[in-house]
Order: sequence, then C-alpha cells, then structure tokens
Amino acid sequence: MVQYFAVSLILSFFGGSLGTTTSPQQQNASKLKDLCQRSMLGFPGIPGSNGIPGVPGVPGPQGPQGGEGVKGQIGDKGSQGMPGPRGNRGREGTPGKSGPLGIKGMKGEAGIAGMKGVRGPVGMKGERGIVGMKGRKGDKGEKGERSVVPQTNWKQCVSKSDISNNDGKIKDCAFNKLQSNSALRVSFQGNMRVDGNQKCNRWYFKFNGNECSGPMTIEAVVYTYWPSGNNPTLLHHRSFEGYCENIPQGAVRVELWVGKCRGYTLGNARTGWNSVSRIMIEEVSRPQS
Repeated sequence: MVQYFAVSLILSFFGGSLGTTTSPQQQNASKLKDLCQRSMLGFPGIPGSNGIPGVPGVPGPQGPQGGEGVKGQIGDKGSQGMPGPRGNRGREGTPGKSGPLGIKGMKGEAGIAGMKGVRGPVGMKGERGIVGMKGRKGDKGEKGERSVVPQTNWKQCVSKSDISNNDGKIKDCAFNKLQSNSALRVSFQGNMRVDGNQKCNRWYFKFNGNECSGPMTIEAVVYTYWPSGNNPTLLHHRSFEGYCENIPQGAVRVELWVGKCRGYTLGNARTGWNSVSRIMIEEVSRPQS
C-alpha cells in the first residue's frame, strides 16, 4: 500500500511539473502508473520485450544407428518407351580400283595356200590271165551223226541236308544222256565249310565212279589258315561247275564227293548247312575244235 502511494506521488510530481503538454516521458509514466494500478488490483502486467537469445549449447553425441528397414514391394513395371529414331545411313565406301586390261594381240596373217600337185600318169592295163580248167565233181560223203542236242535235256537234284562227311561221297544224281558225241555241264550250288587251322578239303564230281578226264577234273578246294590261333567257323555259300566230254550215251550216275587236298591235312568239312544244295546237269553240244 505504501508502495502504491509512493508511485502515485512520483507520478503526480512528474505530471505537475510537465504541464499540459504530453511528452514521451509523460506517456511512459502514464503507462507505468496504469501498470502499478493493475498490479495492485491483481491484473497481469504488460509483457516485456524478448531478451537476447543465449549462446547455442554444445551438440550432444551421435545416437546409435537404427536397424535396417523393411524392404518395400517391387513397383509396377513402367510402360515401354517409344523406339528411338533410326540412325543415319553410313557413307558409301570408295569402290576398288580395277586392274589394267591387257592389250589384245594382233591377228596373225594367213599362210600361203600350197600348190595343187601334178596328177600322175595313168598306169597301163594288165593282161588277162589264163582261165583254169573246171575240176570234176567230188564223191558224195557219208552221212554224219546228228550233233544238235535238245536244250530241254537237263536235270537238277536238290536237298536240304546238313552233311558232316569229311572224306567220301556226299550225294549222287542219275541222268540219261541222249547223244554219244555231246558233253555234260555239271554244277554244284550250296554251303561248304572247312574247320581247323591249315586244313584243306576238296569237293569234286565223278561220272559212273570216275572223275572227268575230258579234258580235266571238275573240282573246288577250300583252305583255312588262322595265324592268331582262333578257328572261326565260316559257313557261307559256294559254287563250282565245269564241262565233261567223252561220256558215253545212256544212263550216267553223277556223284558229288569230298576228300583231302594233295599235300595238306584233311579238315572238318561240312556241306549244306541250313540251306538248299543243288546238283545241276545239262547235256550240251560238243565244243568247237
């Protein structure tokens, strides 16, 4: 209360000494008076002006690093861009140089034609020779035997047998020979084998128990030699044939035989394995002289 009156007294003093003219000091005093009154009555005072900012404090230490965040979803694919413009065409290269052309040669001159030769003189005509006397007619000769053999006189003997005979007769075939001065053509078609190392077997024909002597025998030999020591079994088709003359007219027994070769060891022979064998006989005309 005492403070209030003191302030009032001071204000009254300043107000009396200053007169009626209101100066800035008077205005401030009026504001101070009003402030004191408001303070005494419990009203808040007028806010003062802001003070000068203080000095910034020292930065604190760096905090720990945070954990890795959750990976976000893949974004949608963007739309395809427009194609770029087409590039300019490169410049054309320089053409290569052509080599020089050779000079065409000159055409040669035609040669001089030769002169036509002089025609020789015509020879003299020869004299006509003396005509010989005509000879007398010869005597009539004797009638010869018929030599033409019918082409249908033939025969074949077939079988499908596996014969393991190493030495001896394999098969025979009977034939009727129609002419005395004809020949027989015989052949064998079938499977032939010789088993063993350095072995040899011979297949041949007989006629009525004898081999052919007109002109020579009809035969085939098979020889095996395997230096490695292994003896493979070779079973395959073979054939041989020939003509035999000097066989009399009538019944002929044609036989197929097998035996050893001269000068070699007899092997393990086999004839007609798993196939058909044929002995074919044909009567033919006698050969030329």
